[in-house]
Amino acid sequence: MERDIIKVELELDRIVCHDEGDGWGNAEPYLWTVFFKVDGDTVVVLDDLTLGGTATVRATPGSHGNLGTTDVDAGDTVTIPGTIGHWQTNLKPIPTPSGLQALVPDVGGVIGVVAVLMEEDNVSDDGAEAGHQALNNAVRDAINQIVATRSFTNQEITDADVEGLANDVRGAISDAIQNQQNFFENLWSFLNPDDAIGDKIWFFSHDDLADGGTINFSQRWQNEGDWEIFGHLTATPLCPANSLDGVFSSRMSVRSMSAKSKFSSPKFIDPAQGDKLVKLDALKRLPKNAKESFDLKALRSFRDGTFKEFPGLTQWWKLAGRTTPSLIRELTSSRALRKDVRAIMEYLPKAVHQASDKLDDAPLEAAERVFAALKNKTNNRRVAIDSSRALDMIGLIKGKKVGEAMQILSDIQPARHPATKGTVGLRIAKPKIKRVGG
Repeated sequence: MERDIIKVELELDRIVCHDEGDGWGNAEPYLWTVFFKVDGDTVVVLDDLTLGGTATVRATPGSHGNLGTTDVDAGDTVTIPGTIGHWQTNLKPIPTPSGLQALVPDVGGVIGVVAVLMEEDNVSDDGAEAGHQALNNAVRDAINQIVATRSFTNQEITDADVEGLANDVRGAISDAIQNQQNFFENLWSFLNPDDAIGDKIWFFSHDDLADGGTINFSQRWQNEGDWEIFGHLTATPLCPANSLDGVFSSRMSVRSMSAKSKFSSPKFIDPAQGDKLVKLDALKRLPKNAKESFDLKALRSFRDGTFKEFPGLTQWWKLAGRTTPSLIRELTSSRALRKDVRAIMEYLPKAVHQASDKLDDAPLEAAERVFAALKNKTNNRRVAIDSSRALDMIGLIKGKKVGEAMQILSDIQPARHPATKGTVGLRIAKPKIKRVGG
């Protein structure tokens, strides 16, 4: 059976300082992250059944001060900026040779993140950044080396592979810092070097994510103090409507991942229990091809027909796709939000085929609450911006007929300064106040 392409949002959310470990002073933590995936974007199964290609590696910026604070004490929580803690991508199956595809169409991919938490002391800024670049290179080289040793019959990444990657990373960072700094800087940092609080590699296989949902994970380091980092991964189908239906039909779960990479028993949103998040017995859980909760057939009919008459709607559809993983995560903790999303999903299949009818206010107000919640709760700047633009557009289409609303959405694209097709976006400037009397 062919594997599906999966939309993945991988995010490191926050760092909790249980004990800063700096005696009388406060700590100055910084975080290096490297995201990676091995999938059908850049890798194939060759005719000799080995893997060919290289991993996709996404480095993130900054060293000293990149968490936005240099004053962390016991009990503080540091929100990890989206620029270093967030990655959204698609995980694609790895194709097999044409002669094998009738039997085995593909091989599952892998996605993950490397995190290194440091605490600033006497290493120079240049030295720290050299260590950061060494981390990026070491992760890229180590992952590619793992890819080169995998084959169709040897697909698993082992604990030994992960430990080897971690050792390569540690050695490369230390060497790069010393090579970058001059003699006196090395002497100074030797007296009190930047502290390596801890490192961790999380990785997830295609089959781990096949059913979708959210996986929460964390790591605690009782070294140079007592620190804990938290993150999550949300996997969804490419289609936003399918993703939301998967939540309400109990096909998508919430799980937790221990430090030893073991998954907890999944919990599902059960429509039979008022959309509560409950642990369902495996026999009670609906199969992957279970009956859909919403009328997706009507939405697919719209996609294949009327939708094509309004090409500008594509950009709003992409916006919906970008915000879906964050929405899925919020749905697991807010019953009120689930009620609003259900109202929207029950209204849409009727509305899209009734172009001459006026839009109902209730589902639009529900959509406003949903996007306001996303905007206010996320630390992902992209999701916050998209939610803000959606809120602006909801105000423009209120009171309009369905067909008129689709035309407005098609003509005005998501942008900071929206403009209709063929015009230039306008910025409304604040009036200058002229001072009187010098």
